[in-house]
Amino acid sequence: MLKKKGLMLQIMFVFFALFVGFYIPMTQRIPFLRSIGYSYERMNVIFSIQAALAFVYQLVFGYLCDKYRTIKKFFVLALVIGSAGTYLMFTATQEVFYFHLLTMALMGSFMNLSIGLLDSWALEIDPEIQRNYGAVRAMGTLGWIVGGFVVTFVMSNYGFGSLALTYLIITVIVLLLTLNLRDAIKEHHATPIRVQDMKQLLFSKRYMIIVLILMFAMMVANSDGLVVVMKMEELGASDFQKNLRFSAQAVMELPLMFLGAKLLERFNPVKLLGFAIFMFAVRFMGYAFAPTASWMIIVALLQAVTFPILMVASKQLIFRESPVHLRSSGQLFALAIYNGIGTTLIPLITNLLIRIGGIDFTLAALAISLSIPLFLVFYFLKLEKA
Repeated sequence: MLKKKGLMLQIMFVFFALFVGFYIPMTQRIPFLRSIGYSYERMNVIFSIQAALAFVYQLVFGYLCDKYRTIKKFFVLALVIGSAGTYLMFTATQEVFYFHLLTMALMGSFMNLSIGLLDSWALEIDPEIQRNYGAVRAMGTLGWIVGGFVVTFVMSNYGFGSLALTYLIITVIVLLLTLNLRDAIKEHHATPIRVQDMKQLLFSKRYMIIVLILMFAMMVANSDGLVVVMKMEELGASDFQKNLRFSAQAVMELPLMFLGAKLLERFNPVKLLGFAIFMFAVRFMGYAFAPTASWMIIVALLQAVTFPILMVASKQLIFRESPVHLRSSGQLFALAIYNGIGTTLIPLITNLLIRIGGIDFTLAALAISLSIPLFLVFYFLKLEKA
C-alpha cells in the first residue's frame, strides 16, 4: 500500500511540474507573438501547422509505445525536443516567421505530445492510479495555477525575455522527477505489434464514435486559448485579468478532478460527457455576450462543470474501448484526432468566422456547433442499450 501511495505521489509531482512549465507557452504565445508584430492570420498559420505535426507525432509515438512496450523513454524524448523548441521560440524578439514556424510548429508540437504520453503513462502504470486518474490529473491543474503566479512574477520583474530561461529550469526539474519513476506496465502480445493492428481501433464503432465526440468538443475547448484570448484583448483586459481568468479556471477544475473516481462510480461516463459538452455550449454563448473583461472571468468559472468532467470521462472511455495491447495507441490516436485534426482546423475555422462576423459571432457559432457531439452522445447511448 505504501509503495502504491509513493508511486502515485511520484507521478502527481511530474504532472505538477510539467504543467507549471506548460502554462508558459500555452498562455504567453499569443501575447508574445503580438508584442513582436505578428498578425492573427500569421499566428493562425503557425498554430495550424503545429497542430498538424502534433497529429502525426501522436500517431507515430502511440504505435511505438505499444510496439516497444515503453512510455517513459518516448516521454523524455518528446519533452526534450518540445522544450528546446519552446525555449528557442522566446529567444527571437522580432518577427522572424520561418524561425518561429520551426521552433513553435516543428519542435513545440512535441510539448502537446508529452502531455498525451504522460496521460497514457498514468493510465497504464498501475490499475489503482488508472481508477484515480482525475486526482492525479488534478495535480496538473495545481501546477497550472502555480504557473500563473510564476508567469506574473517573471513578467512583472523581467519581461518576456526571461520566459525562455524560466521554462528551461522547469523542464530540468520535470526530467529529474522522472528518473526514478517506473515505466508503464504493458501487456504482452502473442505476436509483435504491427502497423496493421491499428485497424482494430479504426474498425471499432464504439471507439470511433467517442473519438468523434471528443474531436468536436475539444475543437471548441481548445479555442479557449485562441478566440477567448482575442476577445479579452479586444476588451482591453490587463495582464492581471488575463492571468486571473486562466488561474480562476484552473481553481474551478480541482473539485471535480479530485472527485472524478466518485463521479464515474455513480454516473455513466457517456452521460457525463454529454453534460460537459452542453455546459461548454452555455459557457461559449456566455463569452459571446460578455460585455467586459470582468464578465469574461465570471463566465470562465463554468470551467468547474466543463473541462474536468470532459477530461475524466473521455480518458476512461478511451481506455475502456481500446484493445488491451493497444492502450497507448488508443489514447494517442484519439489525442491525434481531437487535438491534432481539431486544433489544425480550429484556427482556420475561427479565422474565417472572425472575418465573416467578428469575435462575438465566432464564439456563438462555436457554442452552436456543439450540437453535433451532443447528437453523437445520444447515438452512443442508444448503442449501449442495444
